[in-house]
Amino acid sequence: MRRNITETANGWIADNGNGTYTNPIMWGDYPDNDVIRVGDTYYMSSTSMHLFPSTPIMSSKDLVNWEYESYAVDRMEGDQYDLINGEVYDEGTWATSLRYHNGKFYLMFNINKDAAYVSIADQAKGPWTLYKLEDELYDPGLFFDDDGKVYVVHGQGELYLSELEIVDEETGRLSIRSKREPGSTKNGKKIYSYPCPGHRYHGYNEGSHVYKINGFYYILTTPIWKHGSKKEVAIRTKDLAHGPYEAQDIMASFMNFWGNGIHQGGIVDVPQEDGSLEWWAIIFQDRSKIGRVPTLQPVTWKNGWPYMGEVDGEKAVVTYRKPNIPNLGHVEPKALPTSDDFNANVLGLQWQWNHNPDNSKWSLEERPGFIRLKTSSVTDNLTYARNTLTQRVVGPDCAGIVELDVSHMADGDTAGLCIMQREFTFIGIKNEAGHKSIVINDNRTEHVSVDVSSDIQNVWFRAEIPRHEYRMEFSYSVDGIHFTRLGGRYEMRYGTYVGMRFGIFNYASMKLGGYVDANSFELTTTENQGNLFGINKRIDAARYDDQKFVSDKELQINPKTEWIYADPNREYDLSISNLKDGDWLQYDQVDFGAGDAAWFNARVASSFTGGTIEVRIDHMGGDLISTLSIPNTGDINQYVNVKSDLAKKVTGKQKLFLVFHGASQNMCKLNWFMFGSGEFPQIPPIPEKLTVVRNNKSIVNMNWDDSPGALQYDIMFDDKVISNVTSEFTQTGLEPHSSHTVKVRAGNFAGYSEWSDEVKLL
Repeated sequence: MRRNITETANGWIADNGNGTYTNPIMWGDYPDNDVIRVGDTYYMSSTSMHLFPSTPIMSSKDLVNWEYESYAVDRMEGDQYDLINGEVYDEGTWATSLRYHNGKFYLMFNINKDAAYVSIADQAKGPWTLYKLEDELYDPGLFFDDDGKVYVVHGQGELYLSELEIVDEETGRLSIRSKREPGSTKNGKKIYSYPCPGHRYHGYNEGSHVYKINGFYYILTTPIWKHGSKKEVAIRTKDLAHGPYEAQDIMASFMNFWGNGIHQGGIVDVPQEDGSLEWWAIIFQDRSKIGRVPTLQPVTWKNGWPYMGEVDGEKAVVTYRKPNIPNLGHVEPKALPTSDDFNANVLGLQWQWNHNPDNSKWSLEERPGFIRLKTSSVTDNLTYARNTLTQRVVGPDCAGIVELDVSHMADGDTAGLCIMQREFTFIGIKNEAGHKSIVINDNRTEHVSVDVSSDIQNVWFRAEIPRHEYRMEFSYSVDGIHFTRLGGRYEMRYGTYVGMRFGIFNYASMKLGGYVDANSFELTTTENQGNLFGINKRIDAARYDDQKFVSDKELQINPKTEWIYADPNREYDLSISNLKDGDWLQYDQVDFGAGDAAWFNARVASSFTGGTIEVRIDHMGGDLISTLSIPNTGDINQYVNVKSDLAKKVTGKQKLFLVFHGASQNMCKLNWFMFGSGEFPQIPPIPEKLTVVRNNKSIVNMNWDDSPGALQYDIMFDDKVISNVTSEFTQTGLEPHSSHTVKVRAGNFAGYSEWSDEVKLL
């Protein structure tokens, strides 16, 4: 059965459709951004590391809605890029620099312990021609000066200036003119080191981008910040080679993901009808295992410095007005492509291969409407399997489904769907001596196996990433409709720089010759357009559009986003902390519909008595629709669900403000809130008849009777809380003969039951 994926496919859309956008503009791994304008079109580049084709080039008319143009690097030569005698995970193409000069696009990057490269094209769609330069230029910032000279600012720890020249006017090919100074480990002249006391380099800069504006040269670069994170600074001078140089913080903000500073990006101008310029920055924020996501920040020039965001660079915007693009007209909000029915005769640009592909071992033409993946390597380790076809995991949550025809697998073949960076977890089908089984493999450890018919033809695999979690679950189907969950919930295994990826794979453990045909890949998310919220569904507090802000570069005063528990084994969920009297959080689009909402509900924690949350619409002093009393929960980290009635009927989309009153500091934490219709639910009863059975030495199955009114269940397995589970639930990967304790609780919008009696497994 072929699924109609066009009706259900979606992804993150930053454009709110009302003249505003919500960061990140792409909720996926698009790091090391550079941005330029050519005429009325904006172009952005990004880094790909070990993924090929590499370094995506994207275009936009409004800086918010983007589409793929091409990749500047088709492949790199060398065994390690082919997963032969080595690998280049987290290496490969680093920190791209995108420029346009004399009718040509230039894309420069560096490969560590190799050299800098530049790829050149006459148009963004390519074709691109790749040239290797004579030396390394770490994190290069390519710059064409108005006197005809060509420079690169580069380096980590200390910044160097190298001079290049165009050696072929027809192709635009560049060559490095400068040499290394005596005793230097870097090409060119050392020009600047941003002080960083205690760091092993003593100074630290990377990710340079160079501009000449109003007679000044500006080097935008990224140093280490006090919090162990990074920020963005501008280094200004009128003489690029000799200085003097002065530096200023231009972005020092964690936005709504505390602890990860926004850094490493470029700025671009937006011409206005009156001849003036708006300026904007595209610059990323590290969101751990999801990857590094680009944000769009307004740029305000003040005293000759390009401050990003607001409050002189201390406040990154979350939701903000779109850039004013004269005579643009309507731009339809859209997501980047994700799902694919493989009907085209070329591979969609959302796809990249894990390392160089073996192009003789895949085809879109041998069976039209499918992508055929022939085995291309003999291995027992997916990390080293060639021709794994990947695309980004998308936030804030997503699921991917692939349909495979597995009727032509050879003996020893394994094929399926993974989530990987370097290490991996997958659900797949294994063919051994004519016997087929569905398996979960967690980084080379097989956790669970289910036999299926040896003549099975089609199988569907699903991988899910729950909201805001860095975990994954898997299921399979033999009809494309009814899915069976398999295995437990697995931790994402993150590398260093590349966010997690879905991967469709097929590899041989014995000999080559088998193949599978992928009919479709479908990616879905539970929400796909900015911070648009409705009733009868929780709204994550961390998804605010704006907040009360007090200027403070140490970020100790403002409300901040944090994990509700420092221990990831407790719960993966975000909250707003540091709340105090007079603080407020703003949510621009809460859709109350026809006015059915009757109550307001919030999950809060506090060690104070007497605090309240006022719920107001339109503005901070707007209509008061509810007041929630915050109980003293006994501990600032002990959360409870609290409810208050709505004082009036509210309809349609509203701008909502939560205004906090009470203690002068650390009065409470807010995990989530919601507006509900009908009767407020009762806390469900404790789940009964918890049964825990060891299936084999390493697998435990748990099930229990449903609790009336429960919307979710949590398991405490030993000291680890596994949230949002269903009965039956499987825990895998246990040590043989190990002992464990298990208990379960039920929850809904009213709160959680007590934990059930503990069951011991010996």
